[in-house]
Amino acid sequence: MSTGGVPTTTPRGVHEVPGPPGGVMATVRRLRADPLARFPELRRDYGPLVRLASWPVSAFLVSDPDAIADALVGSHRLYAKGAVVRGPGSRSTVTQPLTYLLGQGLLTSAGDTHLRQRRLIQPLFHKQRIAGYGEQFVALADAAAATWRDGQRLDLHAEMTEMTLAIVARTLFDVDVDDRVIDVVRTAVGENMPAARRASLPGFQRLERLPLRAAQRRQDARAALDNAVYEMIAARRAAGATGTDLLSLLLAAQDADTGERMDDTQIRDEAMTLLLAGHETTANALAWTFHLLGSEPAVAARLHEEVDAVLGGRPPTIDDLPQLAYTNAVFSESMRLYPPVWAMGRHLVADREVAGYLLPAGSTLVFSQWVMHRDERWWPDPDRFDPNRWLDKATAHDRPRFAYFPFGAGSRQCIGNSFAVAEGVLTLAAIARRWSFTPASDTPVVPEPLVTLRPKGGLPMVPHRRR
Repeated sequence: MSTGGVPTTTPRGVHEVPGPPGGVMATVRRLRADPLARFPELRRDYGPLVRLASWPVSAFLVSDPDAIADALVGSHRLYAKGAVVRGPGSRSTVTQPLTYLLGQGLLTSAGDTHLRQRRLIQPLFHKQRIAGYGEQFVALADAAAATWRDGQRLDLHAEMTEMTLAIVARTLFDVDVDDRVIDVVRTAVGENMPAARRASLPGFQRLERLPLRAAQRRQDARAALDNAVYEMIAARRAAGATGTDLLSLLLAAQDADTGERMDDTQIRDEAMTLLLAGHETTANALAWTFHLLGSEPAVAARLHEEVDAVLGGRPPTIDDLPQLAYTNAVFSESMRLYPPVWAMGRHLVADREVAGYLLPAGSTLVFSQWVMHRDERWWPDPDRFDPNRWLDKATAHDRPRFAYFPFGAGSRQCIGNSFAVAEGVLTLAAIARRWSFTPASDTPVVPEPLVTLRPKGGLPMVPHRRR
């Protein structure tokens, strides 16, 4: 067997990796139809390494925490971003779904480019800077909640999306949510995110260039977004980039060794990456949190009890985070059950033993937070919403590190993870001190696995004023 990439016995060959019977296309169709049901089934049926497909992608589902640790931390240089797609003959390309929207930002760049950019951007997320944004998180959450009426029907996913967009507008661009640039952002994300899941398919880029109405709308939205962001960059440069918003800080960021700064294209790519990561994922996490609280009145009551005791009716601040232990546990448990990023991919740049099998260079590996976060080996009664899991330190100590990794790990861990947790917990507390929610109907809420995990068709809920 193997622990991560360190062999303890002779590894088995790639041809021995188990997987579902039938043709490759049938397997791909089943996975694309309902991966959230199929991936856990494959793990249970075939074990910690499952052959998903052989062509045009040689892909494997990896559900062994030691192997995931090797890929994301221990030997991460041997695992690169993206999937390897084989074309005619021996030609192959590496695809990343979000490159066409985000360019070469932190989420999509690789190698030395990624390391340089991470070094430049890391200081922007120092805990003192995050503390400075806490007041804005709460003020904008309060502003959003002030528009609600007791007993009305809301699409809470849409509400959280607008709220986190307002937060990103203020912290990233230092503009209000009704500014023209935010309307451009809203349109670009709305047009392009649903298509992002298809962007890794062979031929996607060629299809995007065809004179099709949907493709043209996506292109027009991306072009308008580029123009708006470049205009803001030019304005910040002309003003000396002295602001505290993240765009100004990107402009001012300077390599400590070389003195090099980012050019406009790189700043655009990083701004778009921070916008998407700080907007789409946090909106989903909060929406799922309120969905779960609406289904578990006892958990909601305990959350409200803690919020009332800690805050005493005042707005939360960044200094309250250590005392909001149960609120933090609620948010963590929500991200366990509904991880905003539900799967991630790497490809091998060299032959490597993975979970006891020797896989060749070019193999694409899929690590699914959805699968690992619901694995009964680490999470008893895994489908149950139980924030107490996070308060029992002894149980948490017994779990493997990669039984839970909503933000990834290692050199490619989400650079804004502390920002996202602070935003999530503070806005959750700000809203919970005044509101509770119940489902608006008995219709089950279905998760939709796009690039992020959204509630399909929205999240209808009814707010109830607490005081």
